[in-house]
Amino acid sequence: MKTIIAILLALFSTCAVNAQTYTLNQLVGTKWRMLLPKELEKNPYFTIIDMDEYTKEEIKGTMKRIRKADGELRRESHVVRKYYLSDVKPTSFDHSKVGKVTKGSYLVIYYGKYGNGKEIMQYYKILSLTNDSLKLFHKADFKRKETRNVWIDYVRVKD
Repeated sequence: MKTIIAILLALFSTCAVNAQTYTLNQLVGTKWRMLLPKELEKNPYFTIIDMDEYTKEEIKGTMKRIRKADGELRRESHVVRKYYLSDVKPTSFDHSKVGKVTKGSYLVIYYGKYGNGKEIMQYYKILSLTNDSLKLFHKADFKRKETRNVWIDYVRVKD
């Protein structure tokens, strides 16, 4: 019986160690440049999204569509997205949490609405966040017709 209790305690403590939480203060005021994910290297076009500024409630960024063959910038647009942090994987975007939830291990981003009024959101597991790098992961959701897991690395831009 003592052995079983010891094993359970070890398992729970391991889970607690792996459940890293990040704070809003680690993001606010920072800028990040996206590194090209390996899975996109095969595509003739790719999209880079640089996060130009995190505020308490929004991510302001630049989205660039680039042709790989010659590096030509095909389209550039500036985007502003609401976001919040969450301790659990979300199933929908909770607008009441924007700017109010100050810690979590998921970055939850609002992209707007489809023509039918359904809201579009995406979430990323924060794998690590340091002074110099931000690593995100999104597991493919086959219910949403996603076919690939996505790992995204960012390097911090310092003024």
